[in-house]
Amino acid sequence: MKIPRNAVIVGYDGSPDADLAVEWADRAAVQRSAPLHLLTSLYDPAAVNLSPSTAWYELHLAELEQAVRDRLVGLASSSVTHELIGGPPVPALVDASAGAAMVVIGARGHTQAAGLLLGSVSQHVSRHATSPVVVVRRPEDAESRRIVVGIDGSGGSAAALDFAFAQAGLTGAPLRVVHGWWHTRPGRVEGLSNPINDIPEALASGERIVAEALAGRRERYPDVTVETVVVPRPPSVLLTEESATAALVVVGSRGRGTFKGMLLGSVSQDVLRTSRCPVAVVR
Repeated sequence: MKIPRNAVIVGYDGSPDADLAVEWADRAAVQRSAPLHLLTSLYDPAAVNLSPSTAWYELHLAELEQAVRDRLVGLASSSVTHELIGGPPVPALVDASAGAAMVVIGARGHTQAAGLLLGSVSQHVSRHATSPVVVVRRPEDAESRRIVVGIDGSGGSAAALDFAFAQAGLTGAPLRVVHGWWHTRPGRVEGLSNPINDIPEALASGERIVAEALAGRRERYPDVTVETVVVPRPPSVLLTEESATAALVVVGSRGRGTFKGMLLGSVSQDVLRTSRCPVAVVR
């Protein structure tokens, strides 16, 4: 099936987090006047090992088709398409991301253990997709509209900041730009463009990073309310704390200090696991 160009693509498996992902994706598609495309996979890794019968597959297919029909009811998007595939969802979602506005997935699907905070599909898609990926979970503060974005002066955080500004502009949400750093040993400050030894100097450097990042973007988005935070806290800890009162946390896929060749940096991985609201990973 040909997926519409610049569609908002959402992976759907009938799980509670997938339902939340469809709701989030539907709003995003309406905000962008973009088509919405649901992708559902029949693939069940547990069933593959059991060599299920044709009757099992037919029952599974019927259940999924009914779940999709139910899920499509009441969507606000003007253009909605759906695709049912037989193979694993990760390669299909990653391939579809090449021409997508974004890919939206639930934090955990039906096959994930109850104690896990992040499922394997969301982990792999957020690592390998070429478009922004939004991993959706129920926000701790359901009333919050705030968007939080973490920056460190890297190219990855610049892309995250662009996404966050655009999302705030589309939704009218306030934007909170945060910058944190950590200590690798007493008296030494890491997480800045150049490691330094003095805390006041680190604060000043952090303020410069934020000011340089915002230069020009405030002018492009004059209606977006922006608040900045520069504090000596490890970035992943700071963003997780911020997520408790946010509607969305935005991170770059890789920041400063990430080894060349890594597809997802340690901060973005940590935030995906521990965030208390949806997370957008941007390249």
